[in-house]
Amino acid sequence: MEKVPVTVWIYAYLAGQLDLLKKRYAEEQKATLEELVRQGNTKKEARIIVARMRPVEWPGLETVVARAVERRLAEPDLAGPWRPLTMVEEEELALAGRWPGPSLGVTMRQRNYKLPADLVTRLRTAAWRVSEKPLRELRERGLVGSGLVFSDAEKTMRDELSKQLYPVPRIVREALARYGPAASG
Repeated sequence: MEKVPVTVWIYAYLAGQLDLLKKRYAEEQKATLEELVRQGNTKKEARIIVARMRPVEWPGLETVVARAVERRLAEPDLAGPWRPLTMVEEEELALAGRWPGPSLGVTMRQRNYKLPADLVTRLRTAAWRVSEKPLRELRERGLVGSGLVFSDAEKTMRDELSKQLYPVPRIVREALARYGPAASG
């Protein structure tokens, strides 16, 4: 399965939860390996058993993130069906950089994940299609760009329109908050 690298900024608490999950999985794998050896398996046999268990019992963080994103994309507001992205839209979405809007005022951590290509396509398509109208309005009003100075009214308008944007990192943050390691249910 082809995977595509995606860089996102997630809340520090979500990054911490993922780090703790990774640590817990490593400890559980080590304990399982030791128990299998105590039960009479050779170390090599135990490692093979643990390797077979890993995808189900201790999936990698990229799998955890992908599963959460899948669930978020299944929610009615992002489920589509969406018109496919044009080549120009795909190229713009693949660029690094922030979408318009104010700082969220919370600590964020940059994370890089390799996600299945089809999931990244659906994620980027949903992000673009949901954000299309407010992004167009931001551009038409001249409220997008670095180094611009806005009046109070323009800042208010930019912030209101920006709240309607659903960039890829926002979708990933929501996915992890709702369906990540610490989510209930």
